[in-house]
Amino acid sequence: MKKMKKTKKEIRRDFRQSVFDRSGGLCEMCKDLAADAHHITDRNLMPNGGYVSENGIAVCAKCHVRAEAYHISGGKICEPGWWPNDLYAAIGSSYEKAYEASLQLSTS
Repeated sequence: MKKMKKTKKEIRRDFRQSVFDRSGGLCEMCKDLAADAHHITDRNLMPNGGYVSENGIAVCAKCHVRAEAYHISGGKICEPGWWPNDLYAAIGSSYEKAYEASLQLSTS
């Protein structure tokens, strides 16, 4: 039987769910209640949008602002401990793992 490709909406939903499942619904940086699934490496820089748990970290609203500073500034501004490699380390991943997992995504 032929495997059906997931829609982008399904891939985004699965990304968020897998990140929250790993974190137990808590921010993986400060342990408050998580509100967002943040892409560690920008979606535009990963194959198929990087919608894989290896590229996602659950963050509360306050920590999401801190993590987004890197993306918003084009990689020029980042607090110590908030660089992409720091976020990958917090979830036991790496850019290489995220990239490889992203290659496996299939969209319709």
